[in-house]
Amino acid sequence: MSEKTLQPHEQRVVEEKEQLKERLDKLMDFLQKGQPKFIDDKNWTLLQEQCDAMNWYYTILISRIELF
Repeated sequence: MSEKTLQPHEQRVVEEKEQLKERLDKLMDFLQKGQPKFIDDKNWTLLQEQCDAMNWYYTILISRIELF
């Protein structure tokens, strides 16, 4: 990213990436601890898929920011 002033929509993308990274890190930490008894197999699988989707989205946001 170059040293320029970001446009408002660009700044929102940067902020969204930062918020997503925080949530993604928390979800990854949770998943690494293993499946707790209070979460059934279907929901556990969905949480893993959610993590994959969030990671993909995070990568896209980084790619967009690199174009600013």
